[in-house]
Amino acid sequence: MNRDVTRNFSANEKEIERLLKENNGWKNTLSYIAEELNFLILFLSADVFRRNVLNMYEQLQVYYDELQEFRKENLELIREVHNHRYDIEGILECEDIGCEVFYHNEHVKLGQRILEFSEKFRKFKLDVFAYTGKNLKKTSKEH
Repeated sequence: MNRDVTRNFSANEKEIERLLKENNGWKNTLSYIAEELNFLILFLSADVFRRNVLNMYEQLQVYYDELQEFRKENLELIREVHNHRYDIEGILECEDIGCEVFYHNEHVKLGQRILEFSEKFRKFKLDVFAYTGKNLKKTSKEH
């Protein structure tokens, strides 16, 4: 029986590994969303839309403003995901199951927020694409 008695925590290292992998996936998702946000901001300000469409530039401005809000929320989530990584690693230092449960619950809540944010952004993109797609210039010579 060669047992390491100094390891008296109950956190399962495989569970920690799973949580870290999930955290990394969130980081990648939010990084991708940041790139999409940058593209959409450029797209909405490009000279690719037909002229003389009633209230189009007002609608593009509304979309642009919403993109700025998405950008702020995305940056906040990126910061939280980055900081949460250290919380996950800190689970190994928990001395009781209550501590582990607290960190795990925080992990689940953060994951739910990211899921809801991603879904809200996906729906927003579909709205932008539906509106802008029908208002694109057909040729580069169109004014």
